[in-house]
Amino acid sequence: MPEHELTRRVMYDLVWSEPMTKVAERLGISDVALKKICDKHRVPTPARGYWAKKAAGKPVKHVPLHDTADPQHEHISIYGSQQNLTPEVREVLNQERQRRKALRKIAPPPGAFEPTSPVENVHPSIAATAKALRKAKPYRDDVVRASGPGCCGIEVGVTSVERVITILDALARALEARGLSIELPGSYMRVAMEPDELTFSLVERIEKRPHIPTMEELAVEERQKKKRERETRLWSLGYKRAYPEFDFVRSGELSLQIANEYVGLRRNWADGKRQRLEDLTDDIAGGIVAYLTGIKSRRQERERQHRNWERQRHLDALARAREERETKRAEFLSRLGMVSAEAGQLKSFVAGLRSELKKNGSGELALLLEWADAYVSRLEGELTPNAIAEALGDQELFPDPDPLVLPEAQED
Repeated sequence: MPEHELTRRVMYDLVWSEPMTKVAERLGISDVALKKICDKHRVPTPARGYWAKKAAGKPVKHVPLHDTADPQHEHISIYGSQQNLTPEVREVLNQERQRRKALRKIAPPPGAFEPTSPVENVHPSIAATAKALRKAKPYRDDVVRASGPGCCGIEVGVTSVERVITILDALARALEARGLSIELPGSYMRVAMEPDELTFSLVERIEKRPHIPTMEELAVEERQKKKRERETRLWSLGYKRAYPEFDFVRSGELSLQIANEYVGLRRNWADGKRQRLEDLTDDIAGGIVAYLTGIKSRRQERERQHRNWERQRHLDALARAREERETKRAEFLSRLGMVSAEAGQLKSFVAGLRSELKKNGSGELALLLEWADAYVSRLEGELTPNAIAEALGDQELFPDPDPLVLPEAQED
């Protein structure tokens, strides 16, 4: 079910009343997600720098809300994620938020991107990766790899090697400051807070671009075409281009991606027009800590649900067993009633028959009366307290203590 239902007008008033980061936080989503929702529903949003200019008293442009021809744009449903975060996760997010505020006060303002200088004293946890990347011989397309035990499982273009080492070094130190360390199984990176763990990878975006053939490739293509024409074969049969249709080029744009299931928190960081991963390592480390806390909360919730499920299954089994026992109890009591009624009826019948036997009797009737007396005695014997108690014990209809008693109602 949607956590928030809004109209375009309400959304418009919200995003023009305060910064979108604050609106997004109240709605339980990211500011990026909020911007996408507004764009989808044709809700104009303040331009970048709007609130800073307004606070400084400078003139700002306020875009009016226009009508839309699509009625679906009028109704906005938001399925927030952070509204469902546990108190533990919220506490970690708040701590990281305060940490970032403190760092911003002492950090220099961001400037133009500059080439990355090689890191000399690389953090021990990624030293093997740094060594492998720096000494690796480039594969085709100038790609180097660092994989295997002790390495991060990274594949990047040679021009991004020092950036990767810088990012991993800073990230390892930021995690170490939070009491965590990077573990390297060989093909990915892992951070653990037992019994929970998080895996992530650092990747370089690959662009698919149309291949621009060189003069040599065009010459080869022409020679192949003429050869086929001389052999009187159709050009379209068995045709193989002398050069690839596309090139897959390393863009130099890096991103860090958490591979675990989504827990309602950010799990991707990437280079952008105004930021690079080098400047986000502390935020990423904080995000990893928060994500680990989210994984822990998700696991604990699953365990709680499993315990409750097991408990409910146990209660259902007890209920079925009690119901079956109640049926047996009723059957036992019904049989006692039937035995009592049968004994009473036979006793009365035998007494009447015996009175008649004094006037007109035979040897067979006498034998019948003798057997009937014994049979009635056996029936009455089943109705004595001792006999009933023994039968109850054999059938375990009223055990003490009762193993089917309902446990005290409780829930984790």
